[in-house]
Formats: sequence, C-alpha cells, structure tokens
Amino acid sequence: MRRLLLWTCLALCAPPILAGAQPAGRPQAGLAWDFSLPALDGGRFVRLSDQQGPVLVNFWSRDCPPCVTELPRLQAFANAHPTWTVLLVSTDTPAAATEFVRAHAITLPVLRPGGNVAALMRSAGNRVGALPFTVATRTARVCDGQLGALSATDLRRIADACADAQAPAKATP
Repeated sequence: MRRLLLWTCLALCAPPILAGAQPAGRPQAGLAWDFSLPALDGGRFVRLSDQQGPVLVNFWSRDCPPCVTELPRLQAFANAHPTWTVLLVSTDTPAAATEFVRAHAITLPVLRPGGNVAALMRSAGNRVGALPFTVATRTARVCDGQLGALSATDLRRIADACADAQAPAKATP
C-alpha cells in the first residue's frame, strides 16, 4: 500500500513540477471544510473550526519524498508567520509518525488521520488521494491549497489568498 501511495505521489507530483506547472487538485476556494482529528499522542482532538486565524493543513507521509522535502519549508513558514497555525496530518501509523517526527525534530502539531483520511482529502478537492496535499483555511473555509510539493512561491500565493479572504468586500458606488 505504501509503495502504491509513493508511486501515485511521484506520478502526480513529478511531471507538473518538472514542467513548471501547478499540479491539478487545488481545493475550491470558499468551500466550507471542517474536521476533528486526534493529536499524534492521542491526548486531545484538534478541530479545524476552533483554530484562530488562518490554518495550513498538510497531509504527508514519511514514505513520500516530496512530503519529507517540504516539511522544513512548512516549519520555516510557521516560524515566519506567527498568526498562522500549521497542522500536519500524518497518513502513517501513530508509531511510525512519532518515530519520524522525533528523528527529524519536527515541532509542528501532528495529527493522526482518523478513520478515513482519503475521504477527508477528497472533501477538500484531492480526488486521487495523492500526497503531499495542502489546504489553507480561514474560519473553516478554504482559501487555497495544492496537490503536490509546495515551493516558497506557492506558500506566498497561499498566504496572499487567505489574506484576501479576510479582507472585507469593497462596496461598489
């Protein structure tokens, strides 16, 4: 199963990245999207709609090279944007994810996927279940996101989209 996931990830992510195009599967802006997932340690549940400010939700696996490559970029984004909450949803077993985050000194909150992570990703626009997949929200409404590894440019686009989502609508004269 992990091998299939890795090949799916590579098949979907590599060609668009190499071609310089954005991968298909962007979440629909304005879509209401909410979930409640347990923290990796199982001690508490995190509900998306309870988060203050913009939230970046990243689905990843330790067996997905683009996922692993972007984790430091996500950590840097979180450090540079203190008003953002960055949540990592691991598709690995809790034991494997715990071992990985300890070994790589990941300090971002990591959540377990719950019963059906594929359905959760599908509800946000990832119809194929490939990784990595990122969704940005504000007040549990999708601002932007992407299927495939995030670049610094992608993160700026996402941050701008969520800033625009917060801006009040301009009155027309």
